Amino acid sequence: MALEQWDESRGKWVLYRSQAEASADCARYPYADIPRRIFLDTNVLNLLVRYSSTVFEQAPLSMPVDETRANDVEALMHIFQVGQRMGWPIYASEKSLYELDQTPDADQRAELLAYGTQLVDPEGEDVPFANDLGRRLIDAPFTASLPDPADRELIGNAIGLDCDVFCTCDRRTIVKKRDQLRQLPIRILTPPEWWSQVKPWAGLWL
Repeated sequence: MALEQWDESRGKWVLYRSQAEASADCARYPYADIPRRIFLDTNVLNLLVRYSSTVFEQAPLSMPVDETRANDVEALMHIFQVGQRMGWPIYASEKSLYELDQTPDADQRAELLAYGTQLVDPEGEDVPFANDLGRRLIDAPFTASLPDPADRELIGNAIGLDCDVFCTCDRRTIVKKRDQLRQLPIRILTPPEWWSQVKPWAGLWL
C-alpha cells in the first residue's frame, strides 16, 4: 500500500500527519464537491471483484501488481470503508453487464455478473433514459475524442442516471481525453482522485 500509512500501534490508517496538511486538503477539496452518485466503469468493477479481499476486508494484496494498480485498489479500499457508513449510491448499467458477460473465464464472469447485477436496477425510472442517452452519445460530436464507442455509451449511461462522477482506471483512452469532454455534465475521476475528494472528510464517518 502506498497512498496512506498504516499505524500498527494504533491499528488504523494515518491519513494526515498534521492539522495544517488536513486543512490544506479541506480547502483543496471542499465538502460540497464530494461525489454523491458514482458510476463505475467496467475496469473498476473488475478490480472490485478481482481484489475483493483487499477492497472489502483490507487484506494485503495477494499478488504483485504495478504501482498504478496498487494505488487504484488501495483507493477503492479506503473509499468503500468510508462508503459503508456514508452509503453513496453506486451504479452500473445494462451495457456494463454486457461487457462483463464477455469475460472469457467462466468463474470470473459469474462473479463479475453477480456483483454488477447488484448495481443495476432494471425497474429504475431513469434506466430507459440512461440506456437511450448512452446510445445517442456513441455518435455525439462532443464525445468523438473517445476512440472506443463503448466508453461513450457508458458515460452516456452515467449521465442518464444523474451521476456526478464516472470512475475509471482507463487512463490511456478516457482520462487522457477528459479535457476534451468538458461539455459533459459529469466528472471523470480515477479511484485515487475519487479518494482525494473523500479523504479530507473521511473522519466524519470513520
